[in-house]
Amino acid sequence: MLTGRDGLLVEARAALVRAAGAVLLGPAGVGRTALARAAVADLPPRLFREVWITATAASKEVPFGALGQLLSGGHPALHPALVHNTVLAALRERCGSGRTPVLVVDDAHLLDGPSAGVLLSLVQARAVRALVTVRAGVPAPDAVVALWKDVGLPLLIVPALAEDAVATLAEQRLSGPVSRSTTQLLWQWTGGLPQLATALIDHGREVGSLVRDTDQWRWRAPLVVPAQVADLLDRELDRVGRLGEDALAALALGGPLPLSVVEAAASPELIADLEQLGLVRSEQSDDQILVRLRHPMLGAVLRRRMSPARRRRVSAALLASTPQGTTRGASAMASALWAVHAGQPVGSAELLRSASLCLYADPTASEQLARRARERGGGAPAAVALAAALVEQSRTAEAYETLAAALRDAEAAGDRGAQVTVRVALARHRAWVGREPRQAYDDLLRIRADAEAAGDAAGRAEAAAVAVVVQLFSGQAARALHDARELLGATPPPAGQLRVTLASVAALALTGRTAEAARMGRAAVRRSGSSALPFARGMAAAALAFAELWREPIPTGPVTDPAAGRWPMPDDPLVSGLSHTAWPIFDGYAQRVSGDRVGAISRLRDAVAQQADGEGLFRSEATGWLAITLAEDGRPDEAEAVLREHPVDAVALVPGLRPWATAAVAAAAGQRTRAARLMDEAIAVARTSGCWLVELGYLIYAAHLDPVTGPTRYAGRIAEAIGHVDAERLVTAGRAVLALAGRNPTVLLEHAHRLLDVNMSGEALRLVDEVTRRTGTSDSARLFADLRTRLRAAAPGDPAVAAGLTARETQIAGFAARGLSDREIADQLVLSVRTVQTHLGRAYRKLAVTSRRELSDALRLVG
Repeated sequence: MLTGRDGLLVEARAALVRAAGAVLLGPAGVGRTALARAAVADLPPRLFREVWITATAASKEVPFGALGQLLSGGHPALHPALVHNTVLAALRERCGSGRTPVLVVDDAHLLDGPSAGVLLSLVQARAVRALVTVRAGVPAPDAVVALWKDVGLPLLIVPALAEDAVATLAEQRLSGPVSRSTTQLLWQWTGGLPQLATALIDHGREVGSLVRDTDQWRWRAPLVVPAQVADLLDRELDRVGRLGEDALAALALGGPLPLSVVEAAASPELIADLEQLGLVRSEQSDDQILVRLRHPMLGAVLRRRMSPARRRRVSAALLASTPQGTTRGASAMASALWAVHAGQPVGSAELLRSASLCLYADPTASEQLARRARERGGGAPAAVALAAALVEQSRTAEAYETLAAALRDAEAAGDRGAQVTVRVALARHRAWVGREPRQAYDDLLRIRADAEAAGDAAGRAEAAAVAVVVQLFSGQAARALHDARELLGATPPPAGQLRVTLASVAALALTGRTAEAARMGRAAVRRSGSSALPFARGMAAAALAFAELWREPIPTGPVTDPAAGRWPMPDDPLVSGLSHTAWPIFDGYAQRVSGDRVGAISRLRDAVAQQADGEGLFRSEATGWLAITLAEDGRPDEAEAVLREHPVDAVALVPGLRPWATAAVAAAAGQRTRAARLMDEAIAVARTSGCWLVELGYLIYAAHLDPVTGPTRYAGRIAEAIGHVDAERLVTAGRAVLALAGRNPTVLLEHAHRLLDVNMSGEALRLVDEVTRRTGTSDSARLFADLRTRLRAAAPGDPAVAAGLTARETQIAGFAARGLSDREIADQLVLSVRTVQTHLGRAYRKLAVTSRRELSDALRLVG
């Protein structure tokens, strides 16, 4: 089965059966040959017989070279006028009487002129049906072009696969679910070309780059280029010549570059030719044109082919074409590396800034730059930068030893400033790597006191700023906010000021003051500008998104580099050549809030795997939210396994997260009393920390655990918390719970509609479920029907939305309702039987049915 080609297959087969054939046009690696094979495979054998001809560069050098197999007399001796009839006679002899010859010509752009002329004459005479594949972006003989321009054969463009098609291809090759981040990587790395994607998937599984992790296949290694892909791309690059490869090398070393910079290595005409060949693409970005490679795998092959001399020459050209001090974003990340490759002197300050710029996008390059800075006398800052790069690569022991050695050196030299810098870095290491935030906070207080006693204002401010962040991630939002305001009043240095401001935004949101948090977050994003480090700018966007999550029905989430999705990144061109994707941890949580459990689980699985490495600031949130969502989806065993493998630890932004997650698992396992006790514990932790927004969320959750008595039991505290929280979405959910304490279906229906208005369909459906259990049949039916109408209006054309079914669950449920067995459904959709059973089980639970007969009736009701 071909993935993502159903429409093209139908068109190609129809053209062969009903007309004279078709031309398949697409770039190298797009699967033209596979599509042609699939198109002729199901032709009725009693009516058609295909004959394959493959043109090659070698056959192009010989007149009629491609037709040799059909010229029994030898083509050099034949007069061109006789070849048409000779070929036709050979085709008819092979096909037999009564069957129409289907001439499949693969890579027709490589046909020699005489062979192309014969092909054209056969099609014009309607003597054959022809299916011709042609590579886009390369010259083809006039006679081949005439097939669609003059004769009128349909020209079917074979495009690269869309991301969802690459995801389906990966799931088929791996026989299991694939993480969204991995499919995004595969799609971007290969440009959606199925030949490259298939080779990369197979190679990744063979060498262990693709691993089964958190119940999904995940890519956990740098980009590798399989041998067969390298051969294919090497042949493409051999055609562009030295100057063309210099231009491509510039993009491989620098990522997306302004057109003016690329033109330093190539003429505008050559760049246009490279774009015509499909090797590069250009796009408008703000006030400039950016040029990038067609796909990052091409960059990996270019870097492998690049000799030291070419690397030096191209890097020097890039530096010369970029005025000093004007680099920013991706170019700034690469500029120091260009200087290193070009053999030009680079100061330690520039090396360290570049190391910081590329720390999260390319920690290996960051390590290289930091080591070079240490060699150039970068001192304590270089050691701290090196340790950060090592932590990002999960080489934590090596990072600690680097810092410990730097501290010994600073003490031996009596350099108090360097001692403070390294001690603060060691405290951060203890907090994020050692997962001991309380102890790290005490360390920072001592560093702050020592710096103050020594009159070191800068060291004091640095320790105090980091202490605020550590306090925030110890579940002490109110205290962190208090200390942050004191620091901001004292005007700390710019780097510390931004760090403390971002902590303030998060703390304000957690304590329920989301409007103030959003205002401060927007100001922080503006102030961070393009001069701040990518991490700081990305965290500013993330802090703002978190503040707006409970305010906006569809909040704008932060983005990340799909190859390093652990951290949010600014929306600048990436030096990796990739495009930004949604930050998985925020994306997953936002989907959970909106009621999309399946989507949330997939994204949060990504987040758990990503946060398990490096500093993992949001490790506890990723684990806790995933476990809670799995439990809500009726999968307590999976949720418990997640908590066991990735425990919620002391580093947590959300106070009370551990008892909340444990309560969710207990509730899903039917242990309601234990779940209620744990939720009361979570509520108490949130209140003690001053986090009204978190407490309100916990109170709502606890009330739903016992829909009979819960709303009444928690009504007073929910009303109190609502008075301290200005987050519209959460307040709407809280007021819906207060309405549950009454029994008026009309009022409850109004609250369900309000929940839909703020994009909380999951809460709305839960409200309906609880009312259905507690009210009469007529009221329940009317309430459900009204809500179903609203849900359909929100997602027209998707009848499964009313029942909360995903598209895949709807598809599988439909097959099951028509009587297909699990095995037959699996074969039809190219899935495993286990996957079918999992989706079907979820559909049963959501529709409250236990058999295929009941399933059919339920689907008619919602559809």
